[in-house]
Amino acid sequence: MTTVFQLAAGSVPATQTTDRLSPSHLLVLAMLWLVTAWRLPAAVRNPRQRTLWTAFAGLAIAITLGLPAITAWVDASSGVHNLAMVIKHLTGLVACDGVLAFVTATARPEPATRLRRPQLAVLLAAQAGLVVSFCLMHRTAEVGDFFQSYPGSVPAAVYELIFAGYLGSAMGLASWLFGTYARRAAAGWLRTGLRVLGAGSAAGLCYALLRVCQVLLQLDQRPMFLGASVLYGIEWTAIGLILVGSSIPAIGGGRAALRAWRTARRLRPLWVELTTAVPEVVLTAPLGRSPRVLLHRRVIEIRDASLVLAGYADQELCERVARQAGAEQPELAEALLLRACGAQRLAGRTPGHQSAQRPTESFAELDFEAETRRLLGLAAAYRSVAAVALADPRLQDVP
Repeated sequence: MTTVFQLAAGSVPATQTTDRLSPSHLLVLAMLWLVTAWRLPAAVRNPRQRTLWTAFAGLAIAITLGLPAITAWVDASSGVHNLAMVIKHLTGLVACDGVLAFVTATARPEPATRLRRPQLAVLLAAQAGLVVSFCLMHRTAEVGDFFQSYPGSVPAAVYELIFAGYLGSAMGLASWLFGTYARRAAAGWLRTGLRVLGAGSAAGLCYALLRVCQVLLQLDQRPMFLGASVLYGIEWTAIGLILVGSSIPAIGGGRAALRAWRTARRLRPLWVELTTAVPEVVLTAPLGRSPRVLLHRRVIEIRDASLVLAGYADQELCERVARQAGAEQPELAEALLLRACGAQRLAGRTPGHQSAQRPTESFAELDFEAETRRLLGLAAAYRSVAAVALADPRLQDVP
């Protein structure tokens, strides 16, 4: 069965060039276009993400050009044999450059800017070499297996060596950079994704080296020591690992965003109660669409409102609340105190003293995860049946 990577490399045997593709071809192509569309908004907002988007867009276009119907239409419309093939390979080089530029900017941001122009110069030189070699090839008919149809042809060998050499160099550097960045990355989804990307790039390097060996052996009129199915399997493995590796950190980010949204939702009842009593603590800057930003805002505003309400807690009120809640339930005691202080502020009373609970550390120095867990416990206590039942109306009434 022909793989989608044979289509991308231009190595589909003529006997298999039909208008129907296997489900695996369609699945990989659909995944590529899905990832390309999914990453487009991030590419528009973040210049660093544009290179990775370019890589996936270039690969998706290259494989789409490998579809038999598209290939036949391009070649027939232009009247140039295998024109779709050289366009596909030019686009493939752009995809390789996108991967390399992305990982360079991520793993080595300091030299990335000054290296970008040399990288583009090498890319343009390789593309020019492909075009010149393609024009010098003696192409009398349309061929299916582009890499095997010109044995002994020097221009064809140069063409194939340029393509495989650029692919191998880009994938080798990318694999090394992904590996070094993975060692510095925090454990979790990001490190796993980087390791998978490094493995995919290493598989791409292996494929390119085997292609170079194939070309050299072909020039010497000797058979390749590996079958075509092995080469195509390595190619499949490379692109599959790169697809999966690029998605793993995003999956982790999605899980973190969902967790932040759910936590913010659980804090919302407490936030509503406290900001109703102390509306001036609500920040006015736009929230955007980040659940993490929403959660940070909720935590900040709950803390600020609690500090303001602490000024209404005199000694008598604190002692009465402590008796109601009991010594074993500090969260319930804090919830009752906030209820009482909020009621006093809404009733128009003025605070009797400055808050003695103001923390010495700044929010940036705070253990955010620990504070979030504490506020979740406080929110549960605030809305609990016990808190509602124990709330003393005399503490909430103003004479």
